[in-house]
Amino acid sequence: MPNPVAPSQFEVAKNRIVHKPTKATFSFVRGETVFKSIDWGEVEKQTAAAQAYRKDDVMRVAQTLLARLPR
Repeated sequence: MPNPVAPSQFEVAKNRIVHKPTKATFSFVRGETVFKSIDWGEVEKQTAAAQAYRKDDVMRVAQTLLARLPR
């Protein structure tokens, strides 16, 4: 069973959002509502950390965080 993904697991920087457990990195441009690029980090690798989190869950929470940023 995958681990739950929570907003507290992310670091939000100037132009990127990083899921700390898997190092998945979502780059964006301020004011935009879609990601510029995504590096899935450990999520796409067959490691214990990658198997612990579902890609869809990581993406959903990252999108929620992006939507909450000031425009």
